[in-house]
Order: sequence, then C-alpha cells, then structure tokens
Amino acid sequence: MDVALAPGDGSEESQESSEDDKCAGAARAMLCHASARRELNYDSPVFLNIRRRSVVGLSLDYQILNAFGFTCYFLFNALLFWSPGIRGAYRQSHHGQDSAVRLNDVVFAGHALLVTLVTLAQIGIYYDYPPLAGSDRLLRFAVLAALGLVGLFMVGAALYIGAYEECCLSWLTFLTITAEVKVAISVVKYCPQVWMNYKRKSTAGWTIYNVLLDFTGGLLSVAQLLLDASLSNDWSKVSGDPAKLMLGNVSVFFDIIFIVQHFCLYRDASRGRALCDTHSSSSEAL
Repeated sequence: MDVALAPGDGSEESQESSEDDKCAGAARAMLCHASARRELNYDSPVFLNIRRRSVVGLSLDYQILNAFGFTCYFLFNALLFWSPGIRGAYRQSHHGQDSAVRLNDVVFAGHALLVTLVTLAQIGIYYDYPPLAGSDRLLRFAVLAALGLVGLFMVGAALYIGAYEECCLSWLTFLTITAEVKVAISVVKYCPQVWMNYKRKSTAGWTIYNVLLDFTGGLLSVAQLLLDASLSNDWSKVSGDPAKLMLGNVSVFFDIIFIVQHFCLYRDASRGRALCDTHSSSSEAL
C-alpha cells in the first residue's frame, strides 16, 4: 500500500512544482515586459526633442527632479543587487530572505538616469523656453534649494557612515533612505509637468506614448513585485522594497492625470500645437 501511494505523492509534488515553475516563469516574463515598456517610455522624449528641435512643453523642473531621483534609485538597486555586504545585511534583517531587487531593476534605473541626463543636455542645446514668470521662478528656486539640501544631507550621511564604520547608521538604512527620497521626489516631480500642461492648456511636447508606456509598466511592475512575494511566500519582499511598490502606484496615478489632460481636457489644443511644431521644424529643415 505504501509503495502504491508513493508514486501518487510524487506526481502531486511534481505537479505542484511545475505549477510553481510556470508561475515563476510568468513573473519573470512580466518583469521583463514591465522593464522594457518603462525603458521605452524614457527614450521617447529624446526622439521627440530631436524631431521638434525644441523642448517647449517639457518641464525643466521635472527633469531636474527626475535626474536626482533616479540617481538615488540607481544607487539603491545597484548596491542592493551587487554588494555582498549589503545583501548580507538585508538577509540578516529579513530572516534570511533575499531582497526583491533584480537585475532588470538595476538596468531600468541606470537606463532611466542616462536618458534623463541626455534630456537635460538636450534642454541645454535647444533651450527655447519663455522667460520665467514670478511663480515659475519661485518654483525653480524651491526645486534647486530642496535638492541641494537633500544632496548635502545624503553626502554627509555617507561620509559619517564611512568614517565611523556604521556605528549608528548602517549602509542598508542609508540605502533605504535614498529609496524613500526617490519615492518623495516621484510624488512631487510630476506636479511641474501637470502645472505646465494646465497653464499652456496643451500637452504638446509631452509625448502621450511616454505616458501610456509608463502606465503599463507601472501596473506590471507592481504586479510583478506582488507575484514574486506570493511565489516565495515572503511578503517582506514588498516592505523590503517600498520604492518599487510606491513608484509603480504613484506613476500610475499621475499617468491617469496626463491621459485625461491629453485625451479629454486639451485634446484640440495639443493637436494644433503639434501641427505648428511639425510645420516649423519642416520649414527649418528646408
């Protein structure tokens, strides 16, 4: 009787194992799909700026915040993925479990940072913004001052940890703070672009393909994180990577605002401005 039951038990275990493998494969596919969509999202403004030979409609404050935020996010992902010491500290504080950071997270953050820096360089080359008004000048000052203070704090904290060998603050805690800084920046960074679209009553210069790709990538990124935690039966992966969870939700929220602005509120105005930009770029080429 025992011998007869053994194959049945083994087949059930193998069936469960194959189902887990399928789910894990689906999670990996979702992960790659989300990363690809979000990376394409950051490429599209670069090509739009080249085609238009203009950066009007693209918020400089948004790009400055984006560059600072993705610097923080890249540091968080890269060190948590590659540094043996930080990975060991994470396991020690999470009951031996690895973090949910994967190579695609590192690639995404690095790619987004690189493209943002290229976009800032394009702004320097094509700079054709109108003169800053009073409120816009105040916003620019607030953005630069806030980022300067946060940057000084982070550099000081890193020097302190290095000098005193993590006596009061660990590198893992420091990286967690950088991830939280990225989340805070993401909550704020979309506001200048939303405000610019509102003032211009147009979304021309802010490509909708960028928004749609980011929206899909954000949904898939959150779904992948939850699925990964579910498959490993370790929901601390979600709390251990709050940046990924919050970034996905924040980006989806603001993408919905951009979609409403483009397709509902400023649809006709955006088309008119886009046609003007196309004609002007064509005439310049001639």
